[in-house]
Amino acid sequence: MSTLSRGYGEFSDEQELLERLRQGSPRTLIIDIEPLVAYWDGSQDALDRGIVRVLDAVAAVPSVTVVCFATNSARRPSAQPRSPGIRVVYLASARKPAQIKPYRSFPRPGIVIGDQLLTDGLLAKRLGYAFLHYRPRLTGAPIGSQVLHGLGRLARRAVFGSNHPPEP
Repeated sequence: MSTLSRGYGEFSDEQELLERLRQGSPRTLIIDIEPLVAYWDGSQDALDRGIVRVLDAVAAVPSVTVVCFATNSARRPSAQPRSPGIRVVYLASARKPAQIKPYRSFPRPGIVIGDQLLTDGLLAKRLGYAFLHYRPRLTGAPIGSQVLHGLGRLARRAVFGSNHPPEP
């Protein structure tokens, strides 16, 4: 049984993400913006290009019918993202994990993809979705993200159980 079927999995690059998505056969993806789609201090163009890049990759996963980009920041794309055959939603100032109402109508099963256990991971847990924890090797992350990551490391076993190896 894969760790994702138990609610938690990790990945560090987009190719690994696509492999995990194909294994999980989700109908809904909720994707955190920073840093998978665009970096925290990235330009508007980087955000727009990142959304297109991710949607193009996700189109290769036939089970996906809804992609929701969700960020706690106020940043928004230049235009409403679109992908043939997929309902695309963009939520700025999403208030993850406190606010779950915008996600309730999405089809199941679902996966939340993000770098922060205390926001993205808890959102997944509250929705009954799996969580794919993005674990890239990054430098220059904002201090708030670094603090949340450290707190998330401490909370991971409490949130997702003890069936997962400890973080390095």
